[in-house]
Amino acid sequence: MLEVKKCPGCAGQSICPYFYRGEIRFTSSQSNIFQSTKDGLSFPVVGYKATMGLYETTRHVLLRRLGSPATPYAVDEAVCRRGLRQGSHLFSQSLLANLSCIPHLSIWRWLPTNADNHDPFSNSVESPLGREVLAVPIPSVNQKSVENKSVVKSSFAPATRCSSDRLFEHLQKRFLERTSFGAETRWLRFDELMFLFNLAIDPQSIIIQSFPRKENWPFPTYLGSCGRWSVEEYHGVPLSYFCLAPLWIRLQILLNILSLPEKLEHPSADELNHDSFIHDMHKHSSSHGYTIYLGDFDLNSLFLVDPITYDVTVSNLRHAIIVDTQTLINFHFKSTTENKEHTVSTNALNKVLNGLQLHNCFGNLSTSGDTNGNIPPCLHTNHVDNLCSYQTSDHNIWVICTSLLYGVNSKDNNGCNNFLYQIPNELYTLIKRCVHESGIGVRRQLIEKARHFIKQNI
Repeated sequence: MLEVKKCPGCAGQSICPYFYRGEIRFTSSQSNIFQSTKDGLSFPVVGYKATMGLYETTRHVLLRRLGSPATPYAVDEAVCRRGLRQGSHLFSQSLLANLSCIPHLSIWRWLPTNADNHDPFSNSVESPLGREVLAVPIPSVNQKSVENKSVVKSSFAPATRCSSDRLFEHLQKRFLERTSFGAETRWLRFDELMFLFNLAIDPQSIIIQSFPRKENWPFPTYLGSCGRWSVEEYHGVPLSYFCLAPLWIRLQILLNILSLPEKLEHPSADELNHDSFIHDMHKHSSSHGYTIYLGDFDLNSLFLVDPITYDVTVSNLRHAIIVDTQTLINFHFKSTTENKEHTVSTNALNKVLNGLQLHNCFGNLSTSGDTNGNIPPCLHTNHVDNLCSYQTSDHNIWVICTSLLYGVNSKDNNGCNNFLYQIPNELYTLIKRCVHESGIGVRRQLIEKARHFIKQNI
């Protein structure tokens, strides 16, 4: 079940001793937890509630299987498919089709990861991988001479679609699943492949390690991984559990959801005022200058809600896109000072609605066990490319409003057909306008009006 034998094609090994000692267990209510499909077992995106520890140290945690809801078989196929990159052109298609899929061997044929890093300013111990391992950059019409240090669109996975040296170095420094303790010279290739596997199959673990909750990111707290399972702090239940809750509770939750866009944008140190910078400098300046854009629309898996405080946690980051806004500023990409904030076109809604109706926003699960390319399944290529070029965007506001209105169309809504049931008409209209109206600053104004309305009526 843990699939540890498939490492380095796995999430990690740091928390395996807890599993082996029986200190991590599914709760008694999690009977019949595995769903059988024609391709094997399927696991929910949101994960499973479990307990960790013994006796008085027991606490609740959340277990997530890497790559869910894709089946283990689909993930194995993705590993083998990516492993054929080197030298596959030398073999016939009929021969390739008959090759056995052995994930823990195939992953060693992934792109070379042990090339020398020639950057004199890079710490080769903490970040040995150069950005070039993410595959050949996608050429840009306005390619600049400073490309080697700027944000370049890559074709590895959505999380690193907007790749920069600063971002890639940050992800490596925060990666906690290294087996080469001490690492006096460099990472083991085993660790490098495990790092790339996480990025390609399901980058949520890497994202929540790199942008932790203690630094004010609205993500789960990472505890460790074993095989293809990761363990996170327990932060609540899926949003669908509150569909029939009293209106005042749903309004409080809605207020917290509408506050998420600003939490997903961490300004660079240059943009912070002096007092704020001095106060936070030693604590979390390292994760300043990044924005994380959501790429999923399934309302049930996108948010977790604390049943006591009603705090909201973003719980589905498989198709999230990380943008290094500090590098965009350094190289004078389009910015709000030029009145050129990226705004999501109203035409983008068509692909989302079609994807939700056909249940394709998780990707083609029967054929793709990884992140299904470098573009989230329900977003257009041009849309994502623009996120790589602008310092700010109303994308997250649009995703959240769209998910609130239409995300219940997912097959995993658990009977939640309308979270916005019986909310005041004025508030519903503001959320609907947030989806269907575009323009510089329009959505930000609408969401601020919605938050103000809720505060006045709770």
